[in-house]
Amino acid sequence: MSTRDEIVEFIHHETHLMNAERYDEWLGLLHEDFEYLMPMPVLRDDPAQPRHSERSLLAWESVSSLTLRFERILTDFAWADRPPAFHRRHLTAVRVAETDQPHRLAVSADEIVFRSRVPEGSTITSALREDIVDVSGEPRLVRRTVLLDVDRPDLAQIALLY
Repeated sequence: MSTRDEIVEFIHHETHLMNAERYDEWLGLLHEDFEYLMPMPVLRDDPAQPRHSERSLLAWESVSSLTLRFERILTDFAWADRPPAFHRRHLTAVRVAETDQPHRLAVSADEIVFRSRVPEGSTITSALREDIVDVSGEPRLVRRTVLLDVDRPDLAQIALLY
């Protein structure tokens, strides 16, 4: 199997773990320096300008903050998550490219996320995921940047991990 195929399989596997809510296993795929970033969408008149802020973030997470988040979900204190929502992530157009850093690959994918929760109803959100994967040993996610295709995301879209 080629390196590209291995990385695509890795990305599909980690997405499957999130869909299956196997958070401990998913956390095991993260590099110790992992960062999860969600830049704020910006409406601009000039289409040549970036569509997401280079300075303002809607979300920033690390391994430790994600660990706390997942541990809380499994407790009785997660009353806001009861009943839990249904989530399904769908990836397409996965692309793998080299970076200027040794043992690091850039992986981008288009993603659609379906979320359904009573009584809120269902939402579908699309985004571009831009990942950096460390391939010095077993593949590990180093960074994930999520670029939402929404001009005014709501709290449910921001809180969801892509």
